[in-house]
Amino acid sequence: MIFITIGNHNQEFTRLIKRIDGIAKELKDKVVIQKGLTKYKPKNCESFDFAPEIDSYYEKARLVISHGGSSPWEFLYKYKKPLIIVPRQYKFDEHINDHQVEFSKNLEKKTGVKVILDVKELTPELLNDYEKVVGIDGENLKGLQEYLKNYLRTLNLK
Repeated sequence: MIFITIGNHNQEFTRLIKRIDGIAKELKDKVVIQKGLTKYKPKNCESFDFAPEIDSYYEKARLVISHGGSSPWEFLYKYKKPLIIVPRQYKFDEHINDHQVEFSKNLEKKTGVKVILDVKELTPELLNDYEKVVGIDGENLKGLQEYLKNYLRTLNLK
């Protein structure tokens, strides 16, 4: 199974869901999408808005495609499975800014996880064959923690 999760943000992520739905018939795996508040209903994939828990989907999945929020960080720490991150982008009205792009690029740099900004790069060939597993260990975890601390300092939170 390929599991796509877009989180619980209140802006839609139609760009990703339509792309996956459009190539689903060419994929060798069943596709399940957690589509959150996105109104588009996939025609070629199983989908749901939200679930009380999604760990069971992570456990069953051969490949996970995730938004660029905090979920990928947790996934890399807990599971040893292939992950592709497609961050929500401000220019597509998918989020209020591009922090997911920034977070994802940093995670890619620190761990080697695959990050895709242009959904056209999500091809049947890529998804059918993608097997790269990366994780968060002690060394890159420290780097990620430092990155987050520095990022939060830039927000000048009071």
